[in-house]
Amino acid sequence: MISRRDDLLRVFTDPDLVRLSDAAEALPPPAAISGAARSRAGQPGAEYCATWAVESHRPAIVKQAGLVLDAMETGNNPADLLEQWAAPLTAAVCRDVFGLSFDPQELRNLLIQEEPTGNSAARHPVLHSLTEHLRDDPVRGNAAGAPFKAREQREVDTEPSHTMVSGLLVRCARSLFSALLTGPFTLLLHPKPLRECLRDPVLWQAAAGELRRYHPGTVLGPTHIALRDLELHSTLIKAGDAVCASPLGAAWDEEHYPTPAKFDIHRPDAGATYLRTNPGPLVDDGLSRLVLSIVCPALFERFPQLRLAVDEYEIPWRSDLTFIRPACLPVAW
Repeated sequence: MISRRDDLLRVFTDPDLVRLSDAAEALPPPAAISGAARSRAGQPGAEYCATWAVESHRPAIVKQAGLVLDAMETGNNPADLLEQWAAPLTAAVCRDVFGLSFDPQELRNLLIQEEPTGNSAARHPVLHSLTEHLRDDPVRGNAAGAPFKAREQREVDTEPSHTMVSGLLVRCARSLFSALLTGPFTLLLHPKPLRECLRDPVLWQAAAGELRRYHPGTVLGPTHIALRDLELHSTLIKAGDAVCASPLGAAWDEEHYPTPAKFDIHRPDAGATYLRTNPGPLVDDGLSRLVLSIVCPALFERFPQLRLAVDEYEIPWRSDLTFIRPACLPVAW
């Protein structure tokens, strides 16, 4: 397990530590695929989900947030932010970013009915439906199209393109879903920085970065395999050994983030969780940070009296999933 921030950068950038695809996790890389080629296999959609790329979707994200807030305003009060906010907004945003024509209700159902990580994707009917949709209706000009283009250009030759896309889509959706729950929850527990952001909207960008640091979402990052013997902090990693990176450990590394348990939007690098997006091993972070910087101000400006409807300690959490999040988030206004 690797948890120091500097070590994670080494794991993500060293060509002798090769990331495995989700389907091949914990298996040695095939002899016919070089380290460089194997590293590219997980990357075709990464550039489409980076902050600079998803920025072009800002108008659509603003519009979708407005539609979800309209529905909340005319709906029940109190409400569950999971059902009324995070799930529909995640589905709508991911549908737009990935340029897909599927019914967003399918993705919404997948998020709400999310199963523990150990279950086979093949047995999940909603994920199977999305994968089959991508097989039959591929697109070319966005995040979903990238793996198809890569295969056509013979840049990668691994798992089928529609399977790669569904994996990328579901990872980004689950990460965003988690962020849209932990983000408002954290801000509600820290009213002072929330008030600062509402007074000075420029601070929302830093707040989004700090929210992602404070709640990275996932404990376990991608698994890598050492192609040769190497050493980290006097610890020998032998060729063929698996190395698991922990974004949570890196985000709470005291060498880089003093008093990591403090939610501080004024950290010098509060908005710079770039080890997760550059070189891009966890492509979901850029999307989550951008969406948080757009929709959190919209949520709290629309509902200035927003508050938790129950005590914070009464809120149940799901820790049996890839992305840790509240199981529900009752709020009132």
